[in-house]
Amino acid sequence: MLKQRDLIGCIFHMAQMLERMCDSNARMTGLTGSQARLLCFLSIVTLNEEVFQKDIEEVFGIRPSSATGLLQALEQQDFIRRVPVARDARLKKIVLTPKAEKIQVRVNQTHRQMQRHLQGPMSNEEVFAFMDTCDALAGRASSL
Repeated sequence: MLKQRDLIGCIFHMAQMLERMCDSNARMTGLTGSQARLLCFLSIVTLNEEVFQKDIEEVFGIRPSSATGLLQALEQQDFIRRVPVARDARLKKIVLTPKAEKIQVRVNQTHRQMQRHLQGPMSNEEVFAFMDTCDALAGRASSL
């Protein structure tokens, strides 16, 4: 089998495999991989701070239209609500609904299992070095 060994091809291949893994595991909760990742993120971050669509765009590196579509799908399925904040009615914080809270433990547990599986025998230091490398590559890609 011919393997593509250039950096871009390797990264795209890895991203595709990760997306398949996430989608496969998320189906058990009735969500897409992207929806499950967002709910996992929200279940952790909303414990200590307010989250807005702009935050999701930045953290996930997605365009406003993609974030809107993802949030609308979760809203239609009654997993999230957008609630106006008192200081600025134009701002809508994203909150989990009771329906999301019911599956949140399972979503988070699945996320942790996938993390452990991917880490395998790598040390935490190796994982952090890899993530730093990924951040550097993403930064260079976004500067073109």
